[in-house]
Amino acid sequence: MIMLLNVFIIFFLVFMNGFFVAAEFAMVKVRKSRIETLLAQGNTGAKYAKNVVNNLNSYLSACQLGITLASLGLGWIGEPSIAKMIMPLFKLFNLSEVAIHSISFIIGFTIITAFHIVLGELAPKSLAIINTEKIALFTAAPLILF
Repeated sequence: MIMLLNVFIIFFLVFMNGFFVAAEFAMVKVRKSRIETLLAQGNTGAKYAKNVVNNLNSYLSACQLGITLASLGLGWIGEPSIAKMIMPLFKLFNLSEVAIHSISFIIGFTIITAFHIVLGELAPKSLAIINTEKIALFTAAPLILF
């Protein structure tokens, strides 16, 4: 049950990291003139996006804080959880405890790092660059709450 909770927390932290990365890139790339046009058309998300874009330095700092906290949490919970899940597999090979811990650590660290880089950094950056306006409108209100 605790392992399932840890897996959920891992996915949540990667999602949060991705959210802040996407918000950061979208807010830097979105055009103020487009936000103004959407605001004039009555788009409620544009109101929040305008607030963020007008106070960009503060919200970029908030994004960096969110990214850092999510990344630290992922390192704290992720690697040990993955290592603990794969340790029983290596016990089948009659390896020493030191070898089992070392191999499990390396594999757990590699899995979490790959997961973090691909789903928590690269994919959100690409999405924010491709869909700047949508991501800016989607992330603005939660970013203000953060």
